[in-house]
Formats: sequence, C-alpha cells, structure tokens
Amino acid sequence: MRVHKYKLAVLLGVSVALASAGAYALWSSSGNGSSGAKALTAQNITVSASSGAADLYPGFTQGDLFFNSANTNPYPVTFTSMTAGSITSSDQANCPAANVSVSNASGLSIVVPAGATASAGTIANVVTMAAGAPDGCQGVVFTIALTLTGSQS
Repeated sequence: MRVHKYKLAVLLGVSVALASAGAYALWSSSGNGSSGAKALTAQNITVSASSGAADLYPGFTQGDLFFNSANTNPYPVTFTSMTAGSITSSDQANCPAANVSVSNASGLSIVVPAGATASAGTIANVVTMAAGAPDGCQGVVFTIALTLTGSQS
C-alpha cells in the first residue's frame, strides 16, 4: 500500500509541475498595424433675429442688436466679431431702412453653449438711427443681416 501512495504522490507532483510549466510556457503575442479615428465636421451656427428692448430714436448712435442662435456642435463656440450686412425695415414705405446704419464689431466674446437650441445674444452700441428719421419710424423693426465669426471655445 505504501508504494501506491508514494507513486500517487509522485504522479500528482509531476502533474502539478507539468501543468504549471504548461501555463508558464504559453506564448505571448503582440500586434501592430493601423487604426482609425475620424474628426467630425463643424456645423454652422444658426442665427436669427430676436426683438429686444426698443432703444432707437432719431440721432441715437448706441443701439443694440438682439439675436438668437442654435449650436448643434458638441462644443461651445465663442463669437469674437460681427460684420453687418443688409438692413430691412418692417415698414419700408414710412421708414426706409436707409434711416438706420450698423457698425461692424470686434473684440466680442459671445459664447454659444454646446448643443444649445436657443441662446440669446446681444451686440451693444452698434446701431445708429439717422437724426432726420421721420415719425414713421416709430415702432418699426429693422432686421439686420450679420455674419458672426468665432471659434470653438
């Protein structure tokens, strides 16, 4: 009986040793090659006119522009400059758009949050109403085309 126990112990020891040697002898491997990542395409921010405080009167030179914007990008954008375009009047017959002028602006810091569906913006002190604007300009809304320029912030 003793011999069998001894053989069993030796066989068990050899089996454990082989199993651990087999685990130790597993081959390692590595890989190389290429992978990919793709940059998104920036989306333009939608800007639309909004009505703010009525502040224009004949000869006033510090009127404000009010607008809403929507940013579908996953990052915020900061606008730093504005270029004014065409001006339209809601009552062209009684108050032609020529009664208003708009100055371009730089040095702005208008942040539009990431994913914002409606973000209010104001550009102060850029609208002038002509000193000779007629009474027909009272209550008229002027829509000013503008181009805002900025970058991811």
